[in-house]
Amino acid sequence: MPASTFVTSFDVLYHQGVPDEFAALAETHRVLQPDGRLLLRLPAYQFLYSKHDRAVHTRRRYTARAVRELLEMGGFAVERLTYVLTSLFPLVAAQRLLERLLPVLERDASDLALPSTTINRALSFPLALEAAWIEIGGNLPFGLSIIALAAKREKGRW
Repeated sequence: MPASTFVTSFDVLYHQGVPDEFAALAETHRVLQPDGRLLLRLPAYQFLYSKHDRAVHTRRRYTARAVRELLEMGGFAVERLTYVLTSLFPLVAAQRLLERLLPVLERDASDLALPSTTINRALSFPLALEAAWIEIGGNLPFGLSIIALAAKREKGRW
């Protein structure tokens, strides 16, 4: 039996270079075999939109509900859908609030920078716990990104 197709899309559909996410999903649906899967990651929550999003040309951010609707309209059956990076959410949300209260903080380019080895090590534990929780079937109620696994349905709307 031949292997089924598998497409990954990590932080692509949100980008300004993809003006029509429905067309992009239609192409994904077209190239997948009937039992193919799509693994999708997108940034969460429009209220987190910031200088980083402008620097990396973000068109929009999503909610889990919007991702589910997008996939279902595109002829996919959602098998798993959860927020991720929950442990980092309070830090980023606080930073975004501070940037709104002190607009001078918004003037710089992206705030994305390689963290120190110490910070990376400190963050590895909570992120590993999140990954373990998701691996055993748990979902996270909020986060910085959304991950979805979807299967191609036989009769899509495309």
